[in-house]
Amino acid sequence: MRSFLFTLGFHEDFIIRRLSFCSARRGEDIYVFVNKPVVGGVVKAFDSLSFYCRRIGLSIPRMIELDLSDPANALIYACRVISKIPTPVVVELGGGMRSLVILVFLAVLNSCRDFELYVSVEGTEDIEIHFPRGFTKALKGLSFEKRMILSTMHRFGRIRVEDLARVLGKPVKTVRNHLSELKRMGLVVSSGKGAPLRLTRWGEIFVEHNSRLSSGK
Repeated sequence: MRSFLFTLGFHEDFIIRRLSFCSARRGEDIYVFVNKPVVGGVVKAFDSLSFYCRRIGLSIPRMIELDLSDPANALIYACRVISKIPTPVVVELGGGMRSLVILVFLAVLNSCRDFELYVSVEGTEDIEIHFPRGFTKALKGLSFEKRMILSTMHRFGRIRVEDLARVLGKPVKTVRNHLSELKRMGLVVSSGKGAPLRLTRWGEIFVEHNSRLSSGK
């Protein structure tokens, strides 16, 4: 079972699209972050979303109000709420004030949990950024062994598991176990059984990001 987390402004359409796209099921929790105090347009959008969920048999959304006039406490509260949400979580940050979106985005990154993250522009269907499931956890920190695997793959481009294990001086079974988790995070991909492995674009970004941190640039 998954959970869903959204920010909401005056339009609920993007939330309905995401629930439909992800084939949301009965019993999966839905959390909606809004700005406090809640204005009439947001209430109307939330009520419309609740009606939709009730009509098709989904869980009734839970509204979480954040007082952005006190951003520090709002961030702490958002982190506390997110830490208790059952994982994996599908996150869509496409609605509400920019400050609300940024604050919830920071809370999601800080949580280091199993998320699939979408960032879109409210009222449009054309602009969307997608962070694959597990990438936010990877940003928070990977083990030395996994970072070495990614760095080596970045250097070689495409490489088979056996060759990767030989370069690293590690047992093939150990490397396979690490690769399985890196695949789930969306950082590594292969075209089939026995085929060479390569980094995804997100894997490349992760390696480049860590290289800059290590060099102090």
